[in-house]
Amino acid sequence: MFKAGKPKVERITLTHKQNFLFNFDLKPAELENYLDEYLIGQKEAKGIIATKICTHFHKAKNLLLKEPRLDSVGFVKNNIIIIGPTGVGKTYTLKLIAHKLGVPFVKGDATKFSETGYVGGDVEDLIRDLYHEAEGDLEKARFGIVYLDEIDKIASPGDIIGPDVSRTGVQRALLKLLEETQVEIRPSYEGFQMLDFPEETRGRRRKNTLNTKYILFVVSGAFQGLEDIIKKRLKKHSLGFISEIEKKDEQRINYLKFVTPEDLVNYGFEREFVGRFPVIAVFDPLSEEELFEILANPNNVIVLNKKRDFKVYGIDLAFTDSALKEISKEAFKEGTGARALSRILERVLIPFERVLPSHQIDTLGVTEELVKDPEGYLRAMLSTPESPKWSEAYREAIFAERDRILHYLDRKKRDTQKLPLEINPKRLNLLFEIYKSEDVEVSQALEELSSVYRQIKAYESSFSKRNQIQAVFTEEAVDYIMEEVLKRDQGVFTFCEKFLTRLEYTFSFLKETTKRNRFYITKKAFVDQEGFLEELLKG
Repeated sequence: MFKAGKPKVERITLTHKQNFLFNFDLKPAELENYLDEYLIGQKEAKGIIATKICTHFHKAKNLLLKEPRLDSVGFVKNNIIIIGPTGVGKTYTLKLIAHKLGVPFVKGDATKFSETGYVGGDVEDLIRDLYHEAEGDLEKARFGIVYLDEIDKIASPGDIIGPDVSRTGVQRALLKLLEETQVEIRPSYEGFQMLDFPEETRGRRRKNTLNTKYILFVVSGAFQGLEDIIKKRLKKHSLGFISEIEKKDEQRINYLKFVTPEDLVNYGFEREFVGRFPVIAVFDPLSEEELFEILANPNNVIVLNKKRDFKVYGIDLAFTDSALKEISKEAFKEGTGARALSRILERVLIPFERVLPSHQIDTLGVTEELVKDPEGYLRAMLSTPESPKWSEAYREAIFAERDRILHYLDRKKRDTQKLPLEINPKRLNLLFEIYKSEDVEVSQALEELSSVYRQIKAYESSFSKRNQIQAVFTEEAVDYIMEEVLKRDQGVFTFCEKFLTRLEYTFSFLKETTKRNRFYITKKAFVDQEGFLEELLKG
């Protein structure tokens, strides 16, 4: 045994630019726009979550940049309760936000914890997991996000005699984490005898602790039965507008939108626990149309993962709109939200994934006919492999995918009023090629294309400064360079230098003799230098 030293509490400083919070400047609308690229529907919930998470980090930044004496009133966190049925994107939303912000993220299940840790896990393990997710960086871990799902399962039904360790007890255990406490970060070797450690090192170990003050907590659950509590309250108070709505179409009302903290207390939560969550966001059930929009979104991981499954066998997969609508229709019947989409997709395509790799087939167009009768469609494919029907189905699906990307770009331009680069027909082809060949999200393909474009503009600037001229690539030249470097998997600088260093003397000569300073570099400079030089000299 050895004596443990005093807890080591490292001070937070924002003077280091490596600190995530130092350069944090994301606005709520920007974060909401980012979520819109991946998450269909849920506009109100996305707006609430994006706003309060941005505010949380801005508030922490502003507080830490001021003198400590100004922190006398404490730091009230925007901890969030998310309410909504399964498969509507609750977890996905938080994962997307953590990825965008670059903060450590930990997800836990509330049912796995107990008040003491003797039965189930210790709630403080969530904070230790956050530390390990931050790769041992205390500074980074202090600004992480802890997400606790199935929180409705620890609501006490109110009819238990004696202490309710598994429910109310967990709520109380979580209270200290939700505001501010120090959690000891145990080393991985704790609990083992230290017989192999040199004698002179014993007694020198110092404890690291992680303060939860700036850690954001988000909890979620389906909250079965909460709707009845809200209905009862609303009807008791005889809200006229509710009565009018109920007369029209009671099935379409999402009563959870009217939830209050008092409803959560009546559901079985401690009043003090509910008080630690000032923000409530409610997710709506997904409609059949929204399920289709999820599949039609070229950033959707469900479809992309299925494409990657087939790509390992050299088979390119593409979907028609009618096929996606049929899958959405079947998934909607299951009533489990987006989770059903994956299930239906697997059920439809597993026969093809099992059989096609053993045949000389490298494309598959998924149509409505295929979705409705997978086994029959597969038998027909194998019995008449030379039929033009299969290539026509694939061609139809390819055009549909291209149109979906166009729709995505139009919507993005409409919502944000800008794209990282102008998309002309040539660049659309390049974007689609990246999307198809790499099976990546279209946003990632767009970023890859934009990166090449930025490199071209950077080279344009560098070449101009080096030769003391103003060199300007024409749009046709830019498109040609983009196409070539992507095709060759070559750097922009290397590619351009190979062609343009030969022209430097000509630019210098013309600058001296004609006093011209601005030169347009066309595609001819790369494919027909003699012709380009001739045009240059003619002026």
